[in-house]
Amino acid sequence: MSKTHYFLALPLSVEVRQTVAHWTNELNQKLAFKSWVHPSDYHITLFFLGDAEFQVLQTLKRQLKAVVQYQAPFELQINQFGVFGNESSPRIFWAGLEENEHLKSFQKVVADICHEAGFRIEDRPYRPHITIARKWIGESAFPSQSVKEINVSRHEQVSWAVKEAVLYQTHLRRTPKYQPLSVFPFQ
Repeated sequence: MSKTHYFLALPLSVEVRQTVAHWTNELNQKLAFKSWVHPSDYHITLFFLGDAEFQVLQTLKRQLKAVVQYQAPFELQINQFGVFGNESSPRIFWAGLEENEHLKSFQKVVADICHEAGFRIEDRPYRPHITIARKWIGESAFPSQSVKEINVSRHEQVSWAVKEAVLYQTHLRRTPKYQPLSVFPFQ
């Protein structure tokens, strides 16, 4: 029996989700990935919680609400595509963000609250991104040069104001698979 997983994330605006979905519709004709993320599931993870007991989640939600209410909205901008894993056979294809100090500092605050609540901090550095596809299944190596060309040719810059954080629950056998449980609006 699989356990339920939770994570904290920043949602994308409806317009940005539609734009990314348009891009992925074009890209999935050219790139052979096992699965493409449903547009309703696009997000930027702040902290992966994993399995958590109800009482721990309730405490965490109270702590987050107390802090997030003082967070001012900030702008994020998508500026690139990239991969995680072996470059010739990547496990994740993502849309990346322009570096943003507001995001870095907010993620650090969220991570500190999660750590204080007993959740394990990730060993890897924080790399904000929007996962758009998983597991390369192409017969030949992933065309990393194509990603560079996509980045160079991408004519529209996409940005939006982040106004809230969300606690999501994962349902692996559903589409979309991420269910919002609690929303934490910024000031």
